[in-house]
Amino acid sequence: MFDRIRLINVPAVLVHEIRTAISSSWGQIQDERLYYSTYEFKLSGYPWIGTSDEAVRSRKLLTELLVCMAQKGWNLVQASDVSKRAGDKDTLFFELSIVIPSYRPSLFSISFNKTDRIRVIDSPSLDLIETVKSGIKQEWRQGIAHEINYYGSVEFKLNGNPFWADGQEAVTARIMLAQILSNLRNIGYKLYGSVDISHGHNDGHDLESWVFRKVDESWP
Repeated sequence: MFDRIRLINVPAVLVHEIRTAISSSWGQIQDERLYYSTYEFKLSGYPWIGTSDEAVRSRKLLTELLVCMAQKGWNLVQASDVSKRAGDKDTLFFELSIVIPSYRPSLFSISFNKTDRIRVIDSPSLDLIETVKSGIKQEWRQGIAHEINYYGSVEFKLNGNPFWADGQEAVTARIMLAQILSNLRNIGYKLYGSVDISHGHNDGHDLESWVFRKVDESWP
């Protein structure tokens, strides 16, 4: 399904916090119910198909859910596709840390769209945008075609097709991504999770979204 979030073995005290995170980042919740041994939210719209503004809002939703869990000491362990059903999305697994953050953790996401787009969503600063941009320019020699505000995110459209490539272009695309990871690590952000939340378009395939978290005492 393209509009559900299910909480499995999540402590009951967190349900209200998660409900608030959904409402603040996505919007209206159509329905809530007990679904076998889970608690299920049915959202308005289709976040897991998301196009245009919904494609950005769905990543904001993901990030806000991860922030919500992290604030209560639950850190992401793994995002994994554990179902062969068509259209199924990743399941997120968490573990409880012994250190609870004393302030709101800093998270943002990067999504890879179409065959040539990189979007930075919920960036905490303009400097971070420049850090990502620098990583692209350092390794993707074909350059950036344009940079726009895409429904509140910063979108870089690259020349060429880095996410539909073969030969040297396929190799260079991966080096570029490694450079982005390195640049962000240098300013204190590490990859927190790589999550498949989108059904994609046409052929039903899409790329995973990256979520980054700033290193702190609760997540070194």
